[in-house]
Amino acid sequence: MRPFDSYPKDEHQLRRPPKNLDNCRHGYGRDIQIRTGQTRCAYCGISLVDEYCHWLLMCVDHVVPTKEAERLSVPLDLANGLVNHVLACSGCNGFKNRHAVPAEPQKEWTLEQFMKLRDETFLNRKTLIAERRAEEIAFFDSKPWGR
Repeated sequence: MRPFDSYPKDEHQLRRPPKNLDNCRHGYGRDIQIRTGQTRCAYCGISLVDEYCHWLLMCVDHVVPTKEAERLSVPLDLANGLVNHVLACSGCNGFKNRHAVPAEPQKEWTLEQFMKLRDETFLNRKTLIAERRAEEIAFFDSKPWGR
C-alpha cells in the first residue's frame, strides 16, 4: 500500500499546508497526519507517534523534490501540494534526498501525469532508502559504540 492511497478524495488534493504553523510536529506535519491518516514513515514504516523520541523524528518529505519539480517545469501547486507530501522520519528524509528524477521537462503537467511521476519517484526512493538504511545498519553493527 502506498501512503497516497489514504489521502482524502473529497477535498482539493492540491491544497497547501497552512503557512502560519510553526514546525512540522506542531503544524504542517500534524496537519498532513490529520488529513491523510499517516502515522508512520512512508519509507521505513517506523511509527512517528507512538512515543516522544519517534515524534521528534517527524518530517514532511516532498516526494518529487522542489528543485527537480522546478527543473521539470512542474507547476508549484503540484510540487508543493498535499499530493506530493508524505510523512517521513528524519533519517529517511535525509537519505538520497537530493536525487535526480528520471523525467524530462514538459510544457504542461496534468494532475494524473504528476501523480504517475510521484508514484514512480516514491518507489525508486523507497528502494534507494532501503539500500542506504541497510548500509547504515551494517556500519552501526560493526562499531562497538560503548557496548
